[in-house]
Amino acid sequence: MAMRGVMMLFFQVLILCFQAKAWHAVRRSFELEHTTAPQEKLHLITDCMHVTSEEGEFSFVKLPPVRSTSKHGAHWMTPGVESAERADPDDPTLGAATVCGVYFVADPDQTIEVTMRQVNVDCRTGGLMAFVDGWELNGQYFPGERDHEKPLELRVQEFCAEQGASAGGGPWPPKTVGAASNAWVFRSSQNAALVQYRIPERGSFVLSARFHHNPKPCNIMAEGLAPYYMLRNYGLRRNCTLTALFPAVVSVVAVEVGEINESVRYCERVRMDDRLEVGGSVGLDPSYQLVRASTICGRSRGRVDLDQTILCGTTSVRLISSGRYSNQAMVTMRMADESDLQLATVICEM
Repeated sequence: MAMRGVMMLFFQVLILCFQAKAWHAVRRSFELEHTTAPQEKLHLITDCMHVTSEEGEFSFVKLPPVRSTSKHGAHWMTPGVESAERADPDDPTLGAATVCGVYFVADPDQTIEVTMRQVNVDCRTGGLMAFVDGWELNGQYFPGERDHEKPLELRVQEFCAEQGASAGGGPWPPKTVGAASNAWVFRSSQNAALVQYRIPERGSFVLSARFHHNPKPCNIMAEGLAPYYMLRNYGLRRNCTLTALFPAVVSVVAVEVGEINESVRYCERVRMDDRLEVGGSVGLDPSYQLVRASTICGRSRGRVDLDQTILCGTTSVRLISSGRYSNQAMVTMRMADESDLQLATVICEM
């Protein structure tokens, strides 16, 4: 009996130890589940022209150069080095105010929302930031000024931080910028958006980007990954443009533009209010300098597969609509390669 009691006591101790270990494992699993909660991905901006198709947080920091006081003479070096004093901000040899940008491109049926989480770009030193509804390159915009539903002055919203101007002494100015109720949240009209910044001396910012569904996309920046693209005017008087920033082979798969009973045809010689233009240009805005490869009208009864090779820096397909018809076109677009050179429909000066 004594031996049996000892054995029972031994098993009870084992059970208690197992329960303690099991509870410890469950508790650790619970703690890990909390500590490994998904966090927003942080992207560090290191290039002046930063192009991305990702959501998340984006951070940029610029520190001023410093002047070394070593016996070998004054020279510029990285901030943070001991026995170094800050460089004279009035020195004309310091870095010029270069305008840089974060270029966002989402899926064709998405818009982009940008929230400025932190802005430390001082207005008094020439610092400036801007949100652009679309893209800007060399003074030209996508969508073009003639193709966007908003005037340019409403598409570009500038802002900066007046240090000490707010009640709390922080970087935010007390006044609102633009017509939006929340001046620090911006939203694009299409799948392309741009945040520009000019920081002459020092500054930083943190922004977050979110993509939202666009039920009626019109202007599209082609990222080169979609199997096909749809251009529609939804019965409205508007121009819709598909643009790619590379030489491309464009195939018009199906088209319904203009009169219902009209068959598909080339209509370059006849001025039509509703038409589909395919071509290329050197700049970003095709509405000013598009070199047309073809102008198409009518309605297809099936696949037409009209292939055209556009050897230009920018390839565009523009759906021009008067508002009298519900126009639409399905096109594919791929980057041109060497095998397409001999079949080039349009060649621009690169």
